[in-house]
Amino acid sequence: MWRIHLEIGYATIYGEQYLNWSERFNKVLSNLLRAFPLFVLSLLFACSSAVYSQDEDDEIETEIDWAGRFTHVVDIRTEALANYLRNSRNSFDNLILARINTRSPAENKSSKYEVLWYRKGDPVGLRRLGGLSFRAPQKIALHVIHANQPAGDDDVKAAANVCLRLYLELYGKGMAPSAIVVPRQSFNSFVQRMNQLNFYSAEEPEPNQPVRSSIVLAVESEPPALRQLLFYSGQRF
Repeated sequence: MWRIHLEIGYATIYGEQYLNWSERFNKVLSNLLRAFPLFVLSLLFACSSAVYSQDEDDEIETEIDWAGRFTHVVDIRTEALANYLRNSRNSFDNLILARINTRSPAENKSSKYEVLWYRKGDPVGLRRLGGLSFRAPQKIALHVIHANQPAGDDDVKAAANVCLRLYLELYGKGMAPSAIVVPRQSFNSFVQRMNQLNFYSAEEPEPNQPVRSSIVLAVESEPPALRQLLFYSGQRF
């Protein structure tokens, strides 16, 4: 006499040598059916936990804590103007309009700052509507918004130029932007445009490593997922 020991899930089956294969199969099937509901419940619990964890991660990664991170936000909204000046001898038919407004996330109040017109990335017009009312020290975000998605090359070029202009204005007042937030769809195009303007991409240096650059910009995507540090270089590469 010898004994067969078979385990399936939570079921344990013992059989004797004299049992024929039909009887053994019936015993295995019977115990398997008793153990199957426990297996299904465990599987459903594991799947629900995974979905819940994924939902938690998505919630964390899809929002920017504007009020918690910044004291002021400068919104830069670009919009393509088709046939703005029809039959223009200077080829000003297609322009990019950039509206710049400032706001405080905590108070949710917005103020108009200026409007610029761009042609192929070059500024061709400016209308000042107000001033930068905030003073140092401040935590400022430059927030790029495109009226149309996906944004065209001229939209990205205009946004990059506005960000550099605002950096210089803030620097003259003893401030600098803490971050430049751009739409995720145009993140790579924006970084490439900044590379063309002598800002090279690099990893964040170690705390004890000196940074030999007069300007350092942090570019982030909205929704949050991508981040790139840009260091200014006086020479093209």
